Parts: sequence; structure tokens; C-alpha cells
Amino acid sequence: MPPTPAPGLLDHAREVLADVEHCTDPVATARLLPLEVYTSEQFWEFEKQAVFMREWLCIGHVREVPEPGDQLPLTVLGEPVVLVRDMSGEVRVNSAVCQHRGHPIYGGVAAVQADTGCLVKGHRMVCPYHNWQFELDGRLVAAPSMTETVPVKRLRETIRLGQVRTEVFHGLVFVNFDDDAAPLAPTLAKLDEELATWGMEELVPMPFDLRRDLPWNWKLHHDNALEPYHTAYVHRGVHEAAPAKNARFGTFEPGDGQVMHPTYLTSEDASLTSADGARVSMIIPGLGEEQRKRVMFASVPPLLFGIWQPTMVSLSILLPTGAGTMDLRRVNLYPKNAVESADFEQVYATYQERKKVAIDQDAATTTALQQGMGSRYAPRGPLSWMEGNIPHLNAWLLERYQRALGGTA
Repeated sequence: MPPTPAPGLLDHAREVLADVEHCTDPVATARLLPLEVYTSEQFWEFEKQAVFMREWLCIGHVREVPEPGDQLPLTVLGEPVVLVRDMSGEVRVNSAVCQHRGHPIYGGVAAVQADTGCLVKGHRMVCPYHNWQFELDGRLVAAPSMTETVPVKRLRETIRLGQVRTEVFHGLVFVNFDDDAAPLAPTLAKLDEELATWGMEELVPMPFDLRRDLPWNWKLHHDNALEPYHTAYVHRGVHEAAPAKNARFGTFEPGDGQVMHPTYLTSEDASLTSADGARVSMIIPGLGEEQRKRVMFASVPPLLFGIWQPTMVSLSILLPTGAGTMDLRRVNLYPKNAVESADFEQVYATYQERKKVAIDQDAATTTALQQGMGSRYAPRGPLSWMEGNIPHLNAWLLERYQRALGGTA
């Protein structure tokens, strides 16, 4: 079981959450959460235990480790882990902390020699400190110069890298630091239905982009990414293929693990992937007629925000570092036939250039939002119909906050 937040943090959280009436109302009467949930470092400390140490956290895609022996070092909430495909082809997640002296296996000299976060290849994981070596399933293999004190055979019987609980959902890799947490898949029934035709496991990831020290709260990132209201103003000239007026919003039920909505394209030939509207050589095989006409925006909080459009998928993996800071790892996925097409390199370069404009616009917006949240004059509503998912995300959050507080906020 994850640790329970300290009494002082619980008291602070109760104080912050004392006024959450109407936060999960229908959008016409809904309010934002109390501003301290976005700005208070004490609340962030509560939130780490109440949410992040108990929930399923998306950390990547199975084809980021496409071959046996592939190792992708990652840091999740300060915890060094490694996504691996072991020699049998199984995708798994291990702790990346050596069980000798606690040195990160991909840290120190190893990080200097090969940038941490890049793919490492090999049939073993080797700690750079004292050369202890582990199989890709975490079992100890070698421990030099230990025989004089503890026979290596005995060490092999008792020492293994920590195994992080893992679920793979349509090619997306999730971990949970709470061994008693309920399974992930039943909470994602709506997303499961949507992804049934996407062949996510077979999509090909491009090299990921890692952005550090972003100055905004992780929930603001979800709020901004989910609501299309701002797109006609912040993203003028970039988002016209999927205008805000074409957004549709569904319902959110207790127990839902995703918040999602589609926005319909202006035509089946329209696309957010290139400036001239031209599509990549082939849309994702298997998509239904309806799916070819729209873009699906979805949060699987706390870490994943995804954009599913007919030609590609963009995954943003949020890595909060404080109440008002986060890192972000972005992975773009394409169908294999598109990646192998003659024009793909140019189309992808055009997409990257176009997407950077939107990313920079959103960065300016969320940076300013975080600053505004600290104002004594900051508001808590009202909301537009085009912000219909914000009460849904509020409901997801409050369910977890209240559970950690014993059922009362």
C-alpha cells in the first residue's frame, strides 16, 4: 500500500477542498476547482500520495522498445524505472535502482556516456557504479568481488530489481506503484471502444521529444488540452481544420478513467497534420467512417493526454515535478505504411513545424494561466459549453481526493 498523506497534509487538503460545490455540475453551472489545487505546494504533496502513488500512470508505448534487449530509461515522479522488452519478447517495467548501493543503473557515468532517456540495447542491465548486472526480468546475474563476503549464488537467490506493476492497454504501457490497486482496463471502457479499430500496438513511434521545467500545473495542461474553446483564438491559423464549433461532449460517470471528446473535421480531406491539409500517404487502417471524420481528444489522468486523428496519434506524457512545474514527453505514432512511404519524411517535417507553432502558443497560454491562478482576483468560472470536459476532469479528481480524505472533502 502507498503511504497515507501526513495529518498536516490531510488538514491542508480539507481546507483547500472545503468549497467544491458545483465543481462537477453540468457545464452551465459548473465552477473551477479551488485555485490552491493548482498553486499550493502542500496540496501537491497531498496529491502525490492521494493520486500519483495510487493511480495507473501511462509511461509510454510498447513499440518504443521494439526488439528484445531494448531498454528505455525513464523517471516517473522522481522514481527511476526502465521500460524493457526482455529476451522472450515480453514488455515489462523494472525499477532502475541497483540493489547493491542504490545507484541508478542509468545514472552517473552511464548518463554522461549515453543520454538518459535514449534507447539502450543489451541483454543485461549493468550498474555503472560497481558493475552489478541484472537480467532484463530483474534477476541478479553478476556481482564482482562479492564472493569473499557473500557467495554470488546466495545473492542471486535473494536479490532482484524491484518489479513495477504493469498493464498494457492497446499498446500503451501503464504502471502503478500500488500493488493493491484495482485493474486499469475496466475503468477505460469508453476509450477501449474507441481504440478497438486503431491497431495501436502496431503503430510506429517517432523519436520522442522531452521538454523540461515547464512552468504550469499538470491539471492546467489537461484542462487546456481538453477544451476547444481557446483554439479559435490562441491557435488562429493552425486549428481551422477542426473548429471548436464542431466539438461534441458526452457524459462522465463515476468510475470512468478517461475524459474524452471528439471534434469533427471540416471535411474528410482536412487534417491537422500539415499546413496544406494534405494527408500522409495512408490513413490508419481499420478506422470506421465516423473516425475518419474527426479528431478524438482524450485524457487518461493523471499522466496521459492523447490526440487521435485519422493519420496519426500524438501522446503527451505529463511528468509533474511540483505544484507549478512539470516535464513533458511527447511521442507521435504513425501507421507502418505511412512511415515507409516516399513522402513521409517531408510530411512529418511539415507536421513538426506546424505543431511547434501550436505547442508554443499553448506554452505561453498555460504559463500565463499558472501566473493568473496565483492572483487574489483569480475567478472560478463561469464556463462555456465548449469547456464541457472541465467538470468531468474535476469529477475524476474529486473522487480521488475525497477517497484519500476518508470520503469527505
